[in-house]
Amino acid sequence: MGTPDIQKAGELADQVSANVQKSGGSLVPVYYKIEEILIDYRKHGIDIDLVMPALFDVDLEHNRTNPDGRSIWFAYAEVLHDDLCRPTGTMHKLIKSDNIVNGALVVQLIMEKLKLPESSALLVAPIAASVLGLGVSAFCKHHNENDTSL
Repeated sequence: MGTPDIQKAGELADQVSANVQKSGGSLVPVYYKIEEILIDYRKHGIDIDLVMPALFDVDLEHNRTNPDGRSIWFAYAEVLHDDLCRPTGTMHKLIKSDNIVNGALVVQLIMEKLKLPESSALLVAPIAASVLGLGVSAFCKHHNENDTSL
């Protein structure tokens, strides 16, 4: 299933998801991995705007905010929230189904949902890991907790 980039991103999502579970549901491993990927993207000249959800709130254009792992995670969580957290949402149904859900599938679902280019696969992997590591219910609860703390 998926291209080599999605498979690689899926493997990364599975690894980071295991770290989230080992840490008792902390998203620190996710934030750190996002920051590592951002540094790598910058080194390779990849335009971060091209791999971000369209509704990204951090102001990259005017360099007033330097995105970090937490702000990137929150931007993705914000645009995925309704479809992932609503029982009638497409992503919610697929992830909560009895089918085997792995990192590659969740990466692909997020990329398709947000109409992101394949170059976003690695950045999407930690987001997918948070869904896998926390589970849908905990992801949605964690998102709401973060929302009130901003």
